[in-house]
Amino acid sequence: MHQGIIHFPELFFRQVERLQDRVALRNKDYGIWKRVSWNEYGRMVRQVAAGLMALGVERGDRVSILGENRPEWLICHIGTMSSGAVTCGVYPTSASDQVAYVVGHSESKVLFIENEEQVDKVLQILPDLEKVKQIIIWDPKGLWGFTQEKIIFFDQFIKEAQSYLDKYPRCVEDRMSQLEADDTAMIIYTSGTTGRPKGAMISHRNILGMTESFIAVNKGFESDEVVSYLPLAHIYENLISLFQAIWSGCKVNFVESIDTLPENLREVSPTVFASVPRIWEKFASMIEIRMSDSTILKKALYRLAVGVGMKYVRSAKGSKEHHTWALLYWPLYWLVLYHLRRQLGFERVRLAICGAAPASPELFEFYNAIGVPLREGYGQTESTGVIALQRLERPRWGFVGEPIPGVEVKIAEDGEILARGVGVFKGYLKDPDLTAETIKDGWLHTGDVGMLDEGYLKIMDRKKDILITAGGKNITPAYIENKLKFSPYIQDAVVIGDGRKFLVALILIDEDNINKYAQDNRIPFTTFESLTQNPEVVKLVDQEVTKVNKTLSQVESIKKFALLPRRFYEEDGDVTPTKKVKRRFLEKRYADLIESLYKGRN
Repeated sequence: MHQGIIHFPELFFRQVERLQDRVALRNKDYGIWKRVSWNEYGRMVRQVAAGLMALGVERGDRVSILGENRPEWLICHIGTMSSGAVTCGVYPTSASDQVAYVVGHSESKVLFIENEEQVDKVLQILPDLEKVKQIIIWDPKGLWGFTQEKIIFFDQFIKEAQSYLDKYPRCVEDRMSQLEADDTAMIIYTSGTTGRPKGAMISHRNILGMTESFIAVNKGFESDEVVSYLPLAHIYENLISLFQAIWSGCKVNFVESIDTLPENLREVSPTVFASVPRIWEKFASMIEIRMSDSTILKKALYRLAVGVGMKYVRSAKGSKEHHTWALLYWPLYWLVLYHLRRQLGFERVRLAICGAAPASPELFEFYNAIGVPLREGYGQTESTGVIALQRLERPRWGFVGEPIPGVEVKIAEDGEILARGVGVFKGYLKDPDLTAETIKDGWLHTGDVGMLDEGYLKIMDRKKDILITAGGKNITPAYIENKLKFSPYIQDAVVIGDGRKFLVALILIDEDNINKYAQDNRIPFTTFESLTQNPEVVKLVDQEVTKVNKTLSQVESIKKFALLPRRFYEEDGDVTPTKKVKRRFLEKRYADLIESLYKGRN
């Protein structure tokens, strides 16, 4: 079906022609799920493309999109590509100076924005957006009577686009016929844990090649349903709710907000669900806490079912041991675990993916034990999202999987993972030096350290994050941090110890679960900070750290820790939009606290 296609809009319009009145998108508005058919999707994409051309957008020009996930995001995204232009997504949580940077650096001619909240940001930086000809607002709520010569509403934009289409009915097809496979389709600004974001240029060839490889490993079906809620300015969400959704013709459901995710999951019951470790960890600790409130019988059955599930998952497939555990596991699964899956909205999930940051093997074992087929994937923006993926039929816990078709992986002498193949991006916008450092002889230098074992790839850590202790031992902090984060009481952890005699950790407590613990145990507290200073809370976390230390070697164990007095905020620079901790930033911010942990110890 996809033979001979050279750019993404061509694939999209073929699917529109094939699927016509089938539902393509669903979003919840005022409590009601609204549907958009493939025909409507296609019509609106053509209108957006024509509207951009009417504004003078040429092939290769840039168009920025700033907003939360909703149908308009994808419509404007594909519409931009169909006009021959390049999409630049901006994280909706960006501060106004970050918006100014992406829109300015990309020299965007048009900016789509979501609502009043984003209008406020844009008004602060309007004088800096010299290249922007038009700003278009999707949601007019709260903006009645608002006028600004550069800013119009989406309805008006579509009306003008339609009259341009009436005048030049073949304008979109003509522009699309000029597109080539190596044209840039989108620029993803990497939410780097250090410095200003870099604009990674991704071509149509990258997208089509990567999607074909991804689907070859995990078949996509028209009957699939996915949930869209991770930022669309990130490659990960594009992979799920754009690339593979259009390739397979499945249905995309937009959540109302990240806060309503659990509720929306139960309503949708997706068949494919992809998330970041932070969300998977949150769900796991939610289950633990909910079960701890249960009756004695339910609690005992849950513990038994998960215990048997873990043995079943850890035993080698096809072995006698595996068959024995299977006999015990399946009755318990149907009696206990299936109902748990249903309560989470995961009863139809045939493929669950965890990516965008490292996670502990225990997390995967837990979900597979309760019957959710969670698999790990590894990739980067610069690889168009995927390098390796655990296969559904042959996962190996602790490994991120095997390279996907069309991608070669090798390990450099210093342990760095190098990748070559369909997904390797074109380079960084306006930064030839960094591009030359990142791609050498066609090999992408990932900046991650790893190893290959019988074709399976294991990630140790970011090259720049590996610690060398005063005793000369190389430590990969991510491995220890992931073990700590598996505790229901620990949301995040940063392990410190470069050039030091021992390791210490900065720990962010899981607020919901610690709150509940405090209430159950009558521990008084007023603020988040007061909770972190309570001796009983410190003792509880200490027990969790001790548990983890038992699974680590002497040199890897955490000798001291401190509970951070405040939550992490993206706006303050603590974490990236995909919730990856900005280690360098936190080390600077809490330098005094770190020093105090090392004082008085030899």
